Amino acid sequence: MKTASRGLGVVLSAALWLGGVQSAAACAFHGYTPNPTFVDLFLGTEQVVVARPSGAGPRGYTALETLLGPDVGDVPIEVSDAVRRALAGQPEATVLLARDGSYGPWLEIVVLDAGYRRLVEQVAEKQSVWLLGDEQDRLEFFAKRVNDTHPAIRDIALRELDRAPYAALRALRLPKIDGLGAALETGDEALMPIRVLLAGLSQDAALGALVKTGLDEAIEGQLPYVGAYVTALVELEGAEAVAGVFEAYQRAGVHTELTRERLMQALSVQYKSAPRKLRRAIAGEVAKELRQAPEFGRAAKRHFSFGGAWRPFK
Repeated sequence: MKTASRGLGVVLSAALWLGGVQSAAACAFHGYTPNPTFVDLFLGTEQVVVARPSGAGPRGYTALETLLGPDVGDVPIEVSDAVRRALAGQPEATVLLARDGSYGPWLEIVVLDAGYRRLVEQVAEKQSVWLLGDEQDRLEFFAKRVNDTHPAIRDIALRELDRAPYAALRALRLPKIDGLGAALETGDEALMPIRVLLAGLSQDAALGALVKTGLDEAIEGQLPYVGAYVTALVELEGAEAVAGVFEAYQRAGVHTELTRERLMQALSVQYKSAPRKLRRAIAGEVAKELRQAPEFGRAAKRHFSFGGAWRPFK
């Protein structure tokens, strides 16, 4: 949780679990479905207000502005200890409140500062467009904010990119991301998959060593986002990287069906979106590995199957 003393919004855990909110799965890179994002909140509710604690005891907010839905006066929910701590010393700060779905209970979402407030207003303005399914506009909006001066907005931008299908992420015009190398070494574990993918899409050869080391550690540690390292390495080094992926697997002391599944799934993602020459290289290396390590057979059949039969040079 971000603290007010660092000038960031305090995003409360309730925002990640609103009923009815859905997020795109990206299991090739995570091993799980990413949590719903801050924007998913706006697409899953019909009522959002900016408010302040009423000051009349522990229960109660006074709504100052309605961003979505009908106007309300007082919102009779308890002001949490986390919000009270965040508001201490910030008499002008406000709190974003939203309903869980259409008619559910009110929830505290975030303590707002000026930068965060502007982002909230922009997202509210785009709600109807994004509800109609304009994923490209949504992705482009946040791709422009990955280097925002506000740390919380950078975090939100990364979480938005994290939910995108890889082909859509690959098609974006992404800026050079500040501090990406350092983030790969010391960053938030929850955002590591997208940071690894962005390292690959950066085409920055200087990040190759970090990605290779990360791949070895991910395979050995059976990390759920091992596929992100596979995909990034192929982006950075092309056909040569595919053989390197299997070499890293063979070097690892732990060989499991789950890891084989994740490696093949990630390679298949690249296979589906790569140029023809790289597609042929991926297929050729997979076929070669199957001859040397038939234990990859089941995973390869699942992820490189066309019309019921695997034809690696399609």
